[in-house]
Amino acid sequence: MDVFDFIYKPLFFNKLVFKINHYVKIREKEKELLKQKEVSSTILNNIATPIFLTDGKKFLFANKNFLKVLKLKKLSELNKKYKQVSDVFEKKEGYLFGEKNIDWLKYLKKEDDLKVLINIEDKKYIYKIQSNYLKQNKNHLIFLDDITHEIEYKQELINLLYTDNLTKKPNRAKLIDQLQHEKININSLAIIDINSFKEINDFFGNKVGDWVLIQVANIMENIIKNHNGIKLYKFPSDTYCVIAEEVEKNDFLTVIKTIITKIYKEVFTYEQYEIDTRVKAGISFSTKNNKLITADLALQAAKKDNKDYLVFYDKLDNLQEYENNMKWTKKLKNALSKDQIIVYYQPLINNKTLEIDKYECLVRMIDEDKVISPFFFLEVSKKSNQYTKITKIVIEKAFKKFDKLDYEFSINISYEDIEDPDFLNFVRKKMKKYNIKDKVVFEILEDESVKNYNILINFIDEIKSLGCKVAIDDFGSGYSNFEHILKMNVDYLKIDASIIKNVVIDKNSYKITKTIIEFAKNLGLKTIAEYVENEDIFNTVKDLGADYSQGYYFSPPKENPEINNSTKARDE
Repeated sequence: MDVFDFIYKPLFFNKLVFKINHYVKIREKEKELLKQKEVSSTILNNIATPIFLTDGKKFLFANKNFLKVLKLKKLSELNKKYKQVSDVFEKKEGYLFGEKNIDWLKYLKKEDDLKVLINIEDKKYIYKIQSNYLKQNKNHLIFLDDITHEIEYKQELINLLYTDNLTKKPNRAKLIDQLQHEKININSLAIIDINSFKEINDFFGNKVGDWVLIQVANIMENIIKNHNGIKLYKFPSDTYCVIAEEVEKNDFLTVIKTIITKIYKEVFTYEQYEIDTRVKAGISFSTKNNKLITADLALQAAKKDNKDYLVFYDKLDNLQEYENNMKWTKKLKNALSKDQIIVYYQPLINNKTLEIDKYECLVRMIDEDKVISPFFFLEVSKKSNQYTKITKIVIEKAFKKFDKLDYEFSINISYEDIEDPDFLNFVRKKMKKYNIKDKVVFEILEDESVKNYNILINFIDEIKSLGCKVAIDDFGSGYSNFEHILKMNVDYLKIDASIIKNVVIDKNSYKITKTIIEFAKNLGLKTIAEYVENEDIFNTVKDLGADYSQGYYFSPPKENPEINNSTKARDE
C-alpha cells in the first residue's frame, strides 16, 4: 500500500529528514515482509505433505505436492477446475465432506480425527486433514496426511481375519465379531459337520478334500439364498454354521433338513473319483446368548447318538448352568477364604537368544489338593463379583515374587478391572511397595466387554506413566478392533493361540500370523506367539519374525519361575 503525506511551508529541514527516514524504514520493512513471504512459500512448496491455504471457499495457495496429487501445475488451474474447496473432495459417508451443509472449518476445529477422500482417475486416496488458523489474515492452512496405505493394510488384515481362505465365506471370527459389536438378533443357529471328513482327506488327498469343502459350501449357499435372514459361515476344518435372524423355528428346521438331505443325495465327482458325504447338525433355539456353545453340544450329542440332527433346549441348559455356577461359586469362596488363589509362571522365550526374557503370571486355584485351571472358575468369579478381587491377589503375589528378580513379567487384567475406580490406586500403592516399576506388563484382553474405548485408552496412558508396559492379549481372535488398536499406546501384541496352533497346517492361519507380525513391526510393536506347542510351530513363527514364543514346547506354567544361567536373583 502506498503511503501518502504532505509537506507544508515553511520548510523545516529537521522534519523533512525525519519524514524521509521514516518512509525509508517503511519501504525496508515491506521488502523484508516480501522476502519472508517468498521464503515461507519456498518452504511450503518443498514440504512433502500436500498443503493449501483457504478462506473456507477458495484456494489462496497450494504447494507443489497438493497440485501434484490433483495432477495440476498452477493455482489458477486449481481455482478454475474447482469452484470451491469442497469440490475437490468426494462426498461419502464417514468422511468430512460427506456431511451436507456444515461449516467444515469449524467442524475441523472440534474433531481430531477427520478424513477426506480424493478421487483421481478412478483411484481413491484417503487423507487425514488438519487445520492451522492464521489470525493475521483470518485464513486456514490445511495439511493432508496420506493414510491410504494404512487403511488398505488394515482392511486386508480384517479380510484375512474374517474370511475363510478356502470357501471365501465369512468365518467364525466374523460371526463372533458381529455378535459382540453389531448386536445382530439371532434366534436360530445350527453347526453342521461333515461325517468322517478325515477319511476323505486321508484317502483322496487334501486337494480333493478342499474341493469337497467348497462344493458343500456351494450346496448350502444355493439352499439358503432364497431365504431372507439366513446366512452361512465357514468354521475351521469341516464345520459350517448357519444362522437365522427373525425366522420361524419350523422354517429354519426345514432349511437344515433340506441341507442334510441334499448333501446325502449328492454324489461329488472329482475327475475319476465319486465321493459320497453325509453331514450332522446341532441346532440351538436358546433365548440366551450362548447359541454357539449349545449348538455345538447338540452336534456332539447327534454324533454320539448317530442322529442326523439334534436340537438343544433351554430347559436342559438352565439346569446345567445353575448347578455349575453353584458348585464353582462355593469352591471359589472357599479358596478365597483360605488363601488358595495362587500364581503359576510360564516363560516367554526370546526367539533370537533362546533364553527366558519374561514370564506370564497365570492364576490357579487349589481345590482338595488339586491345581484348578481358571477355565472352571474365572467366568463364575465375574458373575459373583469376585473377579477384580482375584486380579488384586495375583498382582500382590506376582509383584512380591519379582521384586528381586531381573525379569519382565505380565499380568492379565480385563475391562472389569479397569472399570473399578479403586483399581488404579491399588496398582500405584503396590508399585510403591515393590521394586517392579520397569518390569511389569499388563495384558489387556480387548474383547466384547469393552464398552467405552476412551476409558481403556486413558487407563493405558495412566499405567504407562507409572513406568509399566501394556500388551493386547489374544490379538487376532476376532474381537480385536483394529481402529482402536492404532490409537492405543501399547508395547506388545500377543497373537491368539487359535491362530498359532494351526500356523503350520493351515494356510489362512499362516497368512494371518505373517500379516499381524508385519502390522506390528510397522507400528514398532513387539509380537508374542502363544501356544507354541512343538518345534514346527516354533520354527515357523520365528521365521515369520515373531519376537517371543510362549508354550509347552518350552515349558508349561510352573509354581516358580526358572532363572537363566546368565541371570541371577538379586541379593536380598
